[in-house]
Amino acid sequence: MVKYNKFLFIASNFIISFCIFLLMFLVRYNFFSFLFIEKRSLEISSITLFLIYSLFIVVFNIALKVYEVNRIYSFVESLLISYLSVLFVSVIFGFYFYFTQMPFARFVFFMGFLIIPVVNSLYNRIVFSAIFTENKKYTFLFLSKDEKKQNLLKKLIDKYKKIFPLNIIYLDESYTISKKDFENIDLVVIDTELEYSKDELDLLNSYELSGGRIYSLMDVFVYFDQKIPPSIVPTYHLELFSSYKLDSPYTAYMKRVGDILISFLLIVATSPILLLTAFIIAITSKGGIFYIQKRVGLNQKEFNMLKFRSMVTNAEKDGAKFTKKNDSRVTLIGKIIRPIRVDELPQLFNILKGDMSFIGPRPERPEFINDITEKIPLFKKRLLVKPGLTGWAQVKYSYVNTIDDMEEKLSYDLYYISNMGLLIDLKILLYTLETVIFRRGAM
Repeated sequence: MVKYNKFLFIASNFIISFCIFLLMFLVRYNFFSFLFIEKRSLEISSITLFLIYSLFIVVFNIALKVYEVNRIYSFVESLLISYLSVLFVSVIFGFYFYFTQMPFARFVFFMGFLIIPVVNSLYNRIVFSAIFTENKKYTFLFLSKDEKKQNLLKKLIDKYKKIFPLNIIYLDESYTISKKDFENIDLVVIDTELEYSKDELDLLNSYELSGGRIYSLMDVFVYFDQKIPPSIVPTYHLELFSSYKLDSPYTAYMKRVGDILISFLLIVATSPILLLTAFIIAITSKGGIFYIQKRVGLNQKEFNMLKFRSMVTNAEKDGAKFTKKNDSRVTLIGKIIRPIRVDELPQLFNILKGDMSFIGPRPERPEFINDITEKIPLFKKRLLVKPGLTGWAQVKYSYVNTIDDMEEKLSYDLYYISNMGLLIDLKILLYTLETVIFRRGAM
């Protein structure tokens, strides 16, 4: 597969950031003599601070998706997001130093945070270009005659071909596989639902033994987009969502403990926002403060989901419907609290109660479940796990307002369900920060 290694950039940026802080210190206090500036020796406490600064920088970079392919490829976007990242870090440490009155090298602190985004963004772009300029064009051979799957793969490849040098060869209905087809091919993508003859399997084995690489169609989607389109999940791949994975100690016990702790702490931390929002809703529009809505949770069990009311009281007098862009039913306060997700905060009580988890697929309304599952049967796999306040689909995809959009969003939920664990949950927590800051996926 195309060898893009995020860890290379993360580790490099950490080292570069630390070295810049170190260099700024040496320039300021050792290499040169400045008027009214005394020479200072480099102590362990300063080195430790520089390491912590650097760690915070890469963590916020991860949260703001600086190391995603699209961000690294765009130098300007990478630079702007990196500056936003160091702004958060500098504010955090600025408040810490202010309240603790702890002495720190101000010149090193500010110059480091000023220079690091430029150096890291430039380094990332140059290294990325060097890696993919040196490599020849990647040519994929897709061994499938299924037109729908060919179109799905073509759409995925088109999305990344401006960044990666990609090319793909498809089969037509009359095509038969021969040895010549594997010449000058970097990677073979197979359709696991297609039956291959003994001769074809021998050709595939020989290709692999000669150094070639074979991936399933699902592998390609997981690698590039971290999703599993429901239309490419054959019946014999349902082990992806087996109870063995869903009943792991983490999902069965640790996740619930984390939900209780996080929801309780957030309720306490956001209590001023909760009270202020409730007060403003009460004085600016007629109706209740909260909007209580039936949603479908774990094992198809219905529960009452809490939200701050952000629409007029008779918003669904004509029946349940998806929210539209510039929806006239949204109140004035709703237009403020919906984009920054404040309307979702009461769901922390649902998490504390156990109806929801902090991370998982968004709970859907019972009125829509039958319509969705009739068109997309795999949608019910989302009901194998607790619904969440945030999730992989929410941070990777925009708000959906049609059943057709549900299939695309479901592909991210299926990926999450098949990969549930602590690492992906931590990643979602970090990505949620970026989603809220840029107000993505909200209406």
